[in-house]
Amino acid sequence: MINSRALILTGILLAIFVALIAKLFTIQIAKHEYYSLVADRQQNKPLIVKAERGIIKDANGEVLSFTSDNISFFVDTRMMNPTRIDSIVIAFSRVFNKPQKYYRKIIEQGTANVCIEKKVPMETALALRKVVVEGLFHQEDFSRIYPYGNLASHVLGFVNRDLTGVEGIEKIYENKLTGKDGYYSIERDVLGRVISVDEKISNAAVPGNQIYLTINKNYQKILEEELAAGLRKFGGESAVGIVMNPNSGEIYALANSPDFDPASYELFSANSRRNRALTDTFEPGSTMKSITLSILLDQNLVDENELINTENGRYYIKNVPILDTHPKEFLTVRGILEQSSNVGMAKLSARIDDDTFYKYLRDFGFGNATQVELPSEASGLLKKPRTFSLLTKPFLSFGYEIALTPLQLTCAFSALINGGNLVQPYIVKKLSDHKGNLIEETQPKKIRTVISKSTSDRITNLMVGAVEHGTGSAARLENVLVGGKTGTAQRLVNNSYSSSFHNSSFIGFFPADSPTVVCFILVNSPKTGTYGGVVAAPIFHNIAKRMIETDLNLVPNKNKIERKLNLTDQLIAEIKTPPAKKTTTFANVADISVKNIPARKSFDKKSSTVPNLLNQSMRDAIALLTDLGLKYNITGTGKVVWQSLEPGSSIVPGTECVIKCEPSSKKVKSSMN
Repeated sequence: MINSRALILTGILLAIFVALIAKLFTIQIAKHEYYSLVADRQQNKPLIVKAERGIIKDANGEVLSFTSDNISFFVDTRMMNPTRIDSIVIAFSRVFNKPQKYYRKIIEQGTANVCIEKKVPMETALALRKVVVEGLFHQEDFSRIYPYGNLASHVLGFVNRDLTGVEGIEKIYENKLTGKDGYYSIERDVLGRVISVDEKISNAAVPGNQIYLTINKNYQKILEEELAAGLRKFGGESAVGIVMNPNSGEIYALANSPDFDPASYELFSANSRRNRALTDTFEPGSTMKSITLSILLDQNLVDENELINTENGRYYIKNVPILDTHPKEFLTVRGILEQSSNVGMAKLSARIDDDTFYKYLRDFGFGNATQVELPSEASGLLKKPRTFSLLTKPFLSFGYEIALTPLQLTCAFSALINGGNLVQPYIVKKLSDHKGNLIEETQPKKIRTVISKSTSDRITNLMVGAVEHGTGSAARLENVLVGGKTGTAQRLVNNSYSSSFHNSSFIGFFPADSPTVVCFILVNSPKTGTYGGVVAAPIFHNIAKRMIETDLNLVPNKNKIERKLNLTDQLIAEIKTPPAKKTTTFANVADISVKNIPARKSFDKKSSTVPNLLNQSMRDAIALLTDLGLKYNITGTGKVVWQSLEPGSSIVPGTECVIKCEPSSKKVKSSMN
């Protein structure tokens, strides 16, 4: 019995021994290569070191976006025991000021590797450097930092949780900003502890490239603050602003209000994150009049002093009314731009043939994306001549039946004032590697010549007049001459133009004698003011004033401009929000609601201002000028249709007033296609 048990036990041991021998044979001989590879991977597991994402800077080297080298802490629950858990819990509770039960619950209920603290700043992580516990380990966990919060958010864009660019420069330059990950060959013991690093087959991580923008942080800050202030003052759905160098195409600032914080982008609506300067199109309204007039001048179809019958502000084309809110019977071509007459511009546009009009608008960049280095840019809408109706050209002339982006209009105006050249806008100045070595640099690029240098000079001068004497006077600066054009356009609501919702805009430039800055401002649906000259022009004024005060090199030569208060200034100062209309009219928005100046039947001989003589008979005009002691020169007969001295301006002894008279029945003809 005993012998049989011994034999059975011996047999069992022998079987176990044989199985062990067989297993060792399999490991050592039959599957030697496989198990050698497994052991090598366990002991020499490679460590991937993620590369730091590149830095984004402004034109002066100010850091706008960088990567913070944060640390995330993990615990391998398989290596935990009560003593180790206590050590970890006590240390982390002390550093992060959280209850011990918080960490204990994560560790005890977790499986495999669990994260107990994520993205810890390096300075905080260093407080845990003395905590050495088996199973506690850490990894680099980068965070994208935007040190100025919302500043330039629509330019910079943002990254997702994997640090992949989703919008803005972060998206367009994803490949340039992403560095090359490092690789370290590390030998570990059975517990996973690092024994040694094989430097021969290891490579350090290479950070991503640095991007220098054309954005000036100070200009950007001013633009964003004034847009936000404008929205608070005038109300509205949103606002857009662009500041650019008209000669080179460098974008100094680009902003939308409302904006967002790129570091917490998920907390903001898609509407706030949309870059309206590129993605949204709008009908520009009266800002288009400068473009139209430049075409007329370039084709030698008008003269600045030519007198046009503006029909007392009401003109019909195929029974569709074109209206001016400050009606005049006659205006010079210069006056049409300064007083922003829809009627006058519509009549002048008839002199341009359809194909020529289309070609110029196309050459100004309308209907094509600008190709700036930002995502989701719209191309806009420009009708082809074969689709023109009898209404298209006159309505195009003052900014309807066309859709532009704010950046397209800014580029077109740059061509108006820089000598006639359409330039490529750009927002990336240069790229360098992480050591500062230059990789590539953007050079200004001329796309095409649109108008002649002489036409550019003439339209620039006329736009100075639009600010000095016309609807854009709220944009004037005390010691720097400014030019520009206001715009007010009805918005489409339910497929019809609404008199209650408008786009109010102003685009201006300075210094007028040699423009180095062009600035576009657009406010969507302002609740107070409505008109571009009342809403957008003051915002431009504040931006330009602060820019010049902040950067003394921007306009080095300043001279105080002596101005005489004229009647236009007085009327602008008295503008109130127009009452809401119950009916909708089509394309009847001019830039400033100026009431008709009543003809004066009698004057005080002590008066020191020039009277308004328009619509007076020649006899009455002579009598009034004689009473005031003014010299005069009269051409024609009938009623006064034009006077050389501005009504309401101060009388200067010895000055001659030239007046032009025409019979009241006479009409100035203008052919229409």
